[in-house]
Amino acid sequence: MPTKYYFWLVAADPETKKPYLVMGSDKSESDARAKGMEMLPGVDFQIKRLPTRDIGIASSMIRGKRLETTHSLKEASKRLGHAKSIIRDRKRKLHKS
Repeated sequence: MPTKYYFWLVAADPETKKPYLVMGSDKSESDARAKGMEMLPGVDFQIKRLPTRDIGIASSMIRGKRLETTHSLKEASKRLGHAKSIIRDRKRKLHKS
């Protein structure tokens, strides 16, 4: 049976540089892109195709790739925020204003 791939959104908050990982779609890259435009307006994001639906495993895979490219344990071990983190951080920004 062929491996099923899922499309994940990887973004960084433009102000804090905090990285985020959000499930984009289990159907197509275009569905994931549409969700990213809706959920992350004005934020640059990348779409990563990963063979897992589990956010913990996906986070580990993203951190592993980050370690390969940066060769920095500090960068690779940065925690990834998820969808709930985005909502919580937006609420905090609104209350500070």
